[in-house]
Amino acid sequence: MAKKLIEIVGEYAVGDTHEISVDWNGFNYLIIYGYHINGWFVAIPNWNVCTEIADPDDILYNTERLSKILNNANAGRSLAKSIGKHWEYISKNNK
Repeated sequence: MAKKLIEIVGEYAVGDTHEISVDWNGFNYLIIYGYHINGWFVAIPNWNVCTEIADPDDILYNTERLSKILNNANAGRSLAKSIGKHWEYISKNNK
């Protein structure tokens, strides 16, 4: 039986990564978001979820993505707004 080999076919930089902690409705969400080769992403490790998103300030689209993976529309909307507010804050303060 032949061994199957694993081959790494690329390495890509991840940029604009940010980590925030958000308390909502009695729960905590550790949010890591950033930019990778295919666009923006968000990971919430303490909820075991990760998804691609639009730009951090696109609240509508990001609400849809987060609501779907969390199976909670209110949480998705609140977290998308939190990411958007954080992005707005760092964008203003990094000029």
